Amino acid sequence: MKKIIISFIIVFAFSTLVLDKVNAQCRQQMVYSCATTTNSIYLRDFNTKLRNGSGETGTKWTVVLNKDARYRFSLCTPDGADNVVLTLYDSQHPEKTAPYVSTYNKDTGKDLEHFDFICRKSGMYYVSIRFKENTKQKKTCAVGILSFVSTN
Repeated sequence: MKKIIISFIIVFAFSTLVLDKVNAQCRQQMVYSCATTTNSIYLRDFNTKLRNGSGETGTKWTVVLNKDARYRFSLCTPDGADNVVLTLYDSQHPEKTAPYVSTYNKDTGKDLEHFDFICRKSGMYYVSIRFKENTKQKKTCAVGILSFVSTN
Protein backbone atom coordinates (compact mmCIF):
# COMPACT_ATOMS: atom_id res chain seq x y z
CA MET A 1 0.00 0.00 0.00
CA LYS A 2 2.86 2.37 0.84
CA LYS A 3 4.43 1.74 -2.58
CA ILE A 4 1.18 2.63 -4.34
CA ILE A 5 0.81 5.88 -2.39
CA ILE A 6 4.44 6.84 -2.96
CA SER A 7 4.15 6.01 -6.68
CA PHE A 8 1.00 8.13 -6.92
CA ILE A 9 2.72 11.08 -5.22
CA ILE A 10 5.74 10.84 -7.54
CA VAL A 11 3.57 10.66 -10.67
CA PHE A 12 1.43 13.58 -9.48
CA ALA A 13 4.47 15.74 -8.66
CA PHE A 14 6.16 14.90 -11.96
CA SER A 15 3.05 15.69 -14.04
CA THR A 16 2.54 18.99 -12.19
CA LEU A 17 6.13 20.08 -12.79
CA VAL A 18 6.06 19.08 -16.46
CA LEU A 19 2.78 20.91 -17.13
CA ASP A 20 4.09 24.10 -15.49
CA LYS A 21 7.26 23.86 -17.58
CA VAL A 22 5.26 23.38 -20.80
CA ASN A 23 3.10 26.47 -20.13
CA ALA A 24 6.14 28.60 -19.34
CA GLN A 25 7.87 27.33 -22.46
CA CYS A 26 4.89 28.28 -24.62
CA ARG A 27 4.83 31.83 -23.29
CA GLN A 28 8.59 32.29 -23.69
CA GLN A 29 8.48 31.02 -27.26
CA MET A 30 5.62 33.37 -28.09
CA VAL A 31 7.46 36.35 -26.56
CA TYR A 32 10.63 35.48 -28.48
CA SER A 33 8.89 35.02 -31.81
CA CYS A 34 6.88 38.23 -31.36
CA ALA A 35 9.93 40.27 -30.30
CA THR A 36 12.02 39.16 -33.27
CA THR A 37 9.48 39.95 -36.00
CA THR A 38 10.36 43.66 -36.23
CA ASN A 39 13.64 45.46 -36.73
CA SER A 40 13.75 47.23 -33.36
CA ILE A 41 15.26 46.93 -29.87
CA TYR A 42 13.21 44.87 -27.43
CA LEU A 43 12.38 46.74 -24.20
CA ARG A 44 9.51 44.96 -22.47
CA ASP A 45 6.79 42.38 -22.93
CA PHE A 46 3.21 42.24 -21.72
CA ASN A 47 1.83 38.72 -21.16
CA THR A 48 -1.83 38.19 -20.46
CA LYS A 49 -4.43 35.47 -20.30
CA LEU A 50 -7.83 36.65 -21.46
CA ARG A 51 -11.10 35.19 -20.22
CA ASN A 52 -14.35 36.40 -21.68
CA GLY A 53 -17.10 36.75 -19.13
CA SER A 54 -19.23 39.38 -17.49
CA GLY A 55 -17.37 42.64 -17.05
CA GLU A 56 -14.04 44.00 -18.23
CA THR A 57 -11.57 41.43 -19.47
CA GLY A 58 -7.86 41.84 -20.07
CA THR A 59 -4.93 43.53 -18.41
CA LYS A 60 -3.50 47.05 -18.16
CA TRP A 61 0.14 48.07 -17.58
CA THR A 62 1.91 51.37 -16.96
CA VAL A 63 4.95 52.36 -19.05
CA VAL A 64 7.16 55.45 -19.02
CA LEU A 65 7.98 56.81 -22.46
CA ASN A 66 10.51 59.52 -23.36
CA LYS A 67 9.91 62.56 -25.54
CA ASP A 68 11.11 62.40 -29.18
CA ALA A 69 11.52 58.62 -29.17
CA ARG A 70 9.84 56.30 -31.65
CA TYR A 71 8.46 53.15 -30.03
CA ARG A 72 6.93 50.09 -31.66
CA PHE A 73 4.10 48.17 -30.00
CA SER A 74 3.48 44.66 -31.35
CA LEU A 75 0.71 42.21 -30.56
CA CYS A 76 0.96 38.44 -30.97
CA THR A 77 -1.70 35.86 -30.30
CA PRO A 78 -1.72 32.10 -30.77
CA ASP A 79 -2.73 31.11 -34.30
CA GLY A 80 -3.00 34.80 -35.28
CA ALA A 81 -6.32 35.32 -33.49
CA ASP A 82 -7.81 38.63 -34.62
CA ASN A 83 -10.20 39.17 -31.71
CA VAL A 84 -7.62 40.78 -29.37
CA VAL A 85 -6.54 44.42 -29.39
CA LEU A 86 -3.56 46.25 -27.85
CA THR A 87 -4.25 49.89 -26.98
CA LEU A 88 -1.92 52.71 -25.92
CA TYR A 89 -3.34 55.77 -24.15
CA ASP A 90 -2.49 58.36 -21.50
CA SER A 91 -4.18 59.62 -18.34
CA GLN A 92 -5.76 62.60 -20.11
CA HIS A 93 -7.41 60.38 -22.70
CA PRO A 94 -8.99 57.26 -21.17
CA GLU A 95 -8.78 53.92 -22.93
CA LYS A 96 -12.03 54.02 -24.88
CA THR A 97 -11.96 57.67 -25.90
CA ALA A 98 -10.00 59.32 -28.70
CA PRO A 99 -7.16 59.94 -29.24
CA TYR A 100 -5.58 56.61 -28.57
CA VAL A 101 -3.45 54.28 -30.66
CA SER A 102 -4.45 50.68 -31.20
CA THR A 103 -3.72 47.55 -33.23
CA TYR A 104 -7.34 47.68 -34.44
CA ASN A 105 -8.71 50.45 -36.64
CA LYS A 106 -12.46 50.73 -36.03
CA ASP A 107 -13.00 52.88 -39.13
CA THR A 108 -11.46 50.42 -41.60
CA GLY A 109 -11.96 47.24 -39.57
CA LYS A 110 -8.32 46.25 -40.10
CA ASP A 111 -6.07 44.58 -37.56
CA LEU A 112 -2.39 45.53 -37.36
CA GLU A 113 0.44 43.34 -36.11
CA HIS A 114 2.18 46.45 -34.76
CA PHE A 115 2.10 50.23 -34.73
CA ASP A 116 4.73 52.91 -34.18
CA PHE A 117 4.25 55.70 -31.65
CA ILE A 118 6.32 58.90 -31.64
CA CYS A 119 6.24 60.22 -28.10
CA ARG A 120 5.64 63.99 -28.04
CA LYS A 121 5.63 64.31 -24.25
CA SER A 122 7.60 62.31 -21.68
CA GLY A 123 5.42 60.66 -19.08
CA MET A 124 3.35 57.71 -18.01
CA TYR A 125 1.27 55.91 -20.59
CA TYR A 126 -0.96 52.87 -20.32
CA VAL A 127 -0.99 49.71 -22.40
CA SER A 128 -3.99 47.41 -22.36
CA ILE A 129 -4.63 44.09 -24.04
CA ARG A 130 -8.29 43.13 -24.22
CA PHE A 131 -10.80 41.24 -26.31
CA LYS A 132 -12.55 43.33 -28.94
CA GLU A 133 -16.11 44.30 -28.13
CA ASN A 134 -18.69 41.58 -28.86
CA THR A 135 -16.08 38.81 -28.99
CA LYS A 136 -17.54 35.36 -28.39
CA GLN A 137 -14.29 33.49 -27.73
CA LYS A 138 -14.07 32.31 -24.13
CA LYS A 139 -10.32 32.45 -23.48
CA THR A 140 -6.93 32.94 -25.10
CA CYS A 141 -3.56 34.42 -24.33
CA ALA A 142 -1.71 37.32 -25.92
CA VAL A 143 1.71 38.94 -25.84
CA GLY A 144 2.42 42.62 -26.37
CA ILE A 145 5.95 43.83 -27.08
CA LEU A 146 7.32 47.33 -26.50
CA SER A 147 10.45 48.06 -28.52
CA PHE A 148 12.58 51.08 -29.31
CA VAL A 149 12.93 52.10 -32.97
CA SER A 150 14.79 55.44 -33.04
CA THR A 151 14.96 59.01 -31.79
CA ASN A 152 13.54 61.88 -33.80
